[in-house]
Amino acid sequence: MLPSIKNDLMYLLNILECIEKIILYFADCTNAEDFFEKNEQMNFNATLNLLTNIGENVGKISKELKQIYSDVDWPLIKSFRNRVVHDYINIDTFMVFDIITNDLKMLRGTIMNIVGIELDKGSFDTEEYEAAKKSFYYRHIKFD
Repeated sequence: MLPSIKNDLMYLLNILECIEKIILYFADCTNAEDFFEKNEQMNFNATLNLLTNIGENVGKISKELKQIYSDVDWPLIKSFRNRVVHDYINIDTFMVFDIITNDLKMLRGTIMNIVGIELDKGSFDTEEYEAAKKSFYYRHIKFD
């Protein structure tokens, strides 16, 4: 698929789904050590995979959308993906905890705003958005 703002909706929804799953996996964790050990590290490892997916989707978003929303640090998100993938063993648990605690909810709000704005502008296909709202794949996203 050629990079175009018209194709960015699914990438943004994939990011939102990943964020919602991370928040779910992170529930009831009050510190980095608890999160790392939760379910024999399964939640932590799944979260790293989801953070990687977020970075992958950011890499597919069009330059046009990234330029419009330049207040989002797209390169930083992508570079964190690269760090997780290429230096997995040295990922700092406290850094991951900090990202989840301080950055993900803000990113979720920003992405939701982008989706709303671009839907209103007609950049995104409304039918595609409505189908996504009914999709089992995007069941964790709070659309309303």
